[in-house]
Amino acid sequence: MPPVVSILTPSFNREDLVAETLDSVLAQTWPHWEMLVVDDGSTDRTKDIVAEYAARDSRIRLFDRSWQPKGACTCRNEGVSMSSGDYVMFLDTDDIIEPFCLENRVKAMEAEPDLDFAIFPGLMFEHRPHDLGLWWNTDKPEDELTRQFRGDAIAQGTGVLWNRESFVRIGMWDLELMLWQDIELFFRAYIQGYRYRKFFDLPPDLHNRVNPTSLSRGNFFSQEKQLSRVRVAKQAASMLRQNGQHHRLHELRYMVAEIVAGAARSGQPRLAISFLLWAFREGAVSTMEALRIAGVIGLYGGRLTRFTLFRRWAEALQSPFVGKGTIGQIPTTTPVTTMAGTSS
Repeated sequence: MPPVVSILTPSFNREDLVAETLDSVLAQTWPHWEMLVVDDGSTDRTKDIVAEYAARDSRIRLFDRSWQPKGACTCRNEGVSMSSGDYVMFLDTDDIIEPFCLENRVKAMEAEPDLDFAIFPGLMFEHRPHDLGLWWNTDKPEDELTRQFRGDAIAQGTGVLWNRESFVRIGMWDLELMLWQDIELFFRAYIQGYRYRKFFDLPPDLHNRVNPTSLSRGNFFSQEKQLSRVRVAKQAASMLRQNGQHHRLHELRYMVAEIVAGAARSGQPRLAISFLLWAFREGAVSTMEALRIAGVIGLYGGRLTRFTLFRRWAEALQSPFVGKGTIGQIPTTTPVTTMAGTSS
């Protein structure tokens, strides 16, 4: 039998967008798929719309989340537990895939059966595909772990096809995190040596929506979300040590500076100071770097950044730790395949 792709989709109050996502799945040239939509307690017509599609095509199945805690990653993991495909792919209810998406991804993985996962290119859009004319991100000479540390990730959850067995073995999504779940997952994959390949010679097959109402953006500087970021950084350091990559601990400095500044800006100086001290002890930042970052804590903690001079001083102190990522910033200067199969 041809390999089957399990598409895992969490849903929550997307009655205005979910039909577009489902239509893009139904349009696939690769017919061997199953789509498990796990609803997270929608209060609008999202479930009714998905149920209508499920009634039309038995490959689409709708479930209510029964696992805890509430959240998209819980829905994804629960979906994986009920799936039966050879490969797993994650698709959110505000994104769209090209008709050739599954076919190209499966053929790429089947050609190299030793891969644990593969990374594919995608584009950004706001209202309709191609309206922004931007790549999600592009390939670069730096290795993927370095880029991840610098906030310049080449992939997020939807842009990857996983061997199902490999995804289960890596531990699936971390359900305790409130933020940076994608980052944490790829840290595990890169640091622990999971086998992957980038297929950026293929046309982009994913349209990732720029969505200012995304749940992950809400209350970004809450203590729970800042603690999640701290946990991701500490787990990355622990994995580096466990896998004989102590020499890469200093690459964490970009994340350290970002986390500390976020905690200081949001009125959490104790968290900022304790995390900075941890980073110094671990070797993630040098003495001079720790002093610069401590200066940022003082400026934000004292609310001095209300004044232009001190705000610029804080920005200058942070400037060596800005990773210069290009997520959602690179124009699509070369023709790309559109949903209709033409070029743009």
